Amino acid sequence: MSGAYQGFGTFSAPPPRRKTPLVVGLVLLLVVVAGAVITGSLLEHTEPGTPVAQDGIWMTSTTGTTTSRRRTTTTTTTAGGSSAPVAPDWQTVRSSREKAAYDVPKDWEVGAPDLVVGFEDNEKNPVVLMHDVTTYLPEACPNAAGSYRGHTGFVSAGDLDLSEASRIGTRAFADAAALNADNTRSPVSYTDPKPAKVDSGRVDAYVATATLTVDHPGPCPSPTVLFTGVAFKSGTKTVLFMMYQDQGVSDSLPADIADKVISSLRPA
Repeated sequence: MSGAYQGFGTFSAPPPRRKTPLVVGLVLLLVVVAGAVITGSLLEHTEPGTPVAQDGIWMTSTTGTTTSRRRTTTTTTTAGGSSAPVAPDWQTVRSSREKAAYDVPKDWEVGAPDLVVGFEDNEKNPVVLMHDVTTYLPEACPNAAGSYRGHTGFVSAGDLDLSEASRIGTRAFADAAALNADNTRSPVSYTDPKPAKVDSGRVDAYVATATLTVDHPGPCPSPTVLFTGVAFKSGTKTVLFMMYQDQGVSDSLPADIADKVISSLRPA
């Protein structure tokens, strides 16, 4: 199937360009939790639009071009943030939309400001997207162009409760990746949100996780994929940080690096 999900980390041909505006965000996450059909095609989308509010939930209104394979982006370190990176050899990713920041190692690829990444359904409709994106280990598999081992980014969450934002976001992204191109669904296990700290222990947060077992492996497979959603406040606004990473392969992201990225989350 053109554009179908081929296993976490690689895709077939991109879908056609969209001519209609795209509206996504936690409103869609809430719909997903209510039982909407979702599938595992990951997409990237250039996003010239700006956030708009509806019923108290921030959404993203875009009119850019969507493709379903990961394109190589110019690595860009965004200046600023509330403090220096957590380590000298790391870089800061700062979101002007969320007024938040996080740090990643310098060899990670930082997406262009107009890039969003997420999952679409089998009819090429976007389901969940995140912005201010980084990629861990781009081109991870030489035989699979556009492959990688993980993504991180922000999702606007309005004024949602921290526990609910982490739970809803994690479940939505994991469920979106779980439905295969043949409409079967890969198994996913979930953890309940738990209190946590970010900004090196200075800011309260909630963390939820989900683990997807890959039963339709593609050219760059992993046994499982770990989804982590971290919600915290920047001012009065709830910010959701999403991270998903291949697990059970030799080049999986080490747990201590993932923890360090999460600890670096902060208002900015």
